[in-house]
Amino acid sequence: MLEKFNRWNRQRKDKEHRSGLEDQVEDALRKQGFNPEYEKESFPYILHRKYKPDFKIGDVHVEVKGWWQSSDRQKFLSVVINNPDLKIFVALQRPHQTLNKKSKTSYAQWATKNGIAWCPIPIPKEFLDQWLAGQRPTFHVPVKTAKARTGRGNTKTEASTASSVKGDRIQMEIPGSK
Repeated sequence: MLEKFNRWNRQRKDKEHRSGLEDQVEDALRKQGFNPEYEKESFPYILHRKYKPDFKIGDVHVEVKGWWQSSDRQKFLSVVINNPDLKIFVALQRPHQTLNKKSKTSYAQWATKNGIAWCPIPIPKEFLDQWLAGQRPTFHVPVKTAKARTGRGNTKTEASTASSVKGDRIQMEIPGSK
């Protein structure tokens, strides 16, 4: 729906307005002797909404995702950040699916990078048992470094924790178990 606007917005030059109305307002302000700065600052904001996870088992919440669009990922990340004591993880139908056609980042890599606990579907019983026992295990996939993306040198991978990651295998880790 907004693809035409988004494409134009990405191509616009710095200081170029988003609309003719903004052009008119800036011209009027300049004629009045002011020197306005266009989109000079940005400010964070919070929208107060409510989030309903798909399932609750004991005191553990499970969000199930097949296709995980950007707005839903941001919403889930906001829930996790704003509720640090909430026992919640996301179960991914296709953890290795990329975020979009142009991205090289998978859902699993995005979750790992953002510290979101996740597992593949079907949810492994031992994984859920550990959550119910008060642990917070998660799966990890390699996150490629800039060196690996440029193609220079050996492909290096890193995980967001101290655990080792081998190849493209998914590895489960129990934080605090070492």
